[in-house]
Amino acid sequence: MGERNRQFNLSGDWTATGDDKRMISLLNKYNAAVRNTHGWRVDLKCGRCGSLGMPRYEGWIQGMAANAGDQPTIYAKIACPQCGNRLTDEAGTKLDELFRETPVPEKNNRIIGEFIAGLFLVPLLFACLLYVGVQMGWWGYNAFLILAASAFFVQPLVMIMNYRVAMLRSQCECGHPEYLFMGMLGRNACYRCSSCGRQLRLRD
Repeated sequence: MGERNRQFNLSGDWTATGDDKRMISLLNKYNAAVRNTHGWRVDLKCGRCGSLGMPRYEGWIQGMAANAGDQPTIYAKIACPQCGNRLTDEAGTKLDELFRETPVPEKNNRIIGEFIAGLFLVPLLFACLLYVGVQMGWWGYNAFLILAASAFFVQPLVMIMNYRVAMLRSQCECGHPEYLFMGMLGRNACYRCSSCGRQLRLRD
């Protein structure tokens, strides 16, 4: 079994074919959809030299946890183009100023609500099915071990939720896919369209 989907070359390396390639393609598309485009295109005033203007973007910090509470978290590495001063604190203040009053879209809240409902409904449906099956004599009590299988549905549910939320920022209302990830405000991700300046605050 499996020869249709998996092949090995003479060196022993595995080569994906058939269904494996389709799965890899789907995962690549999923990763591309949920991946953030990092950046910073808002003027900042340097706390050291006082110059006001667009900061120099030098990449972003990977793997940094979000700050607790409603505190802003800046992942972009940005510096003053005049004196080289890091502008992380200034960016955090600006992020809070820009997005504090920006509401999370109702569609985003609905997606989260459906995800939470799914986390309860999937195990409940499994439990009901198994209970009825035991009462009807379809299988033995050890079949309740199958209930643990419902845990395998959690990851697909998470992926579906993340994809649906990501689609909310796939393209701005101005028609351009220019949403830049600017940082986190509490547990909410903050985006700004680099074409029209529209702001978007999402949670997942």
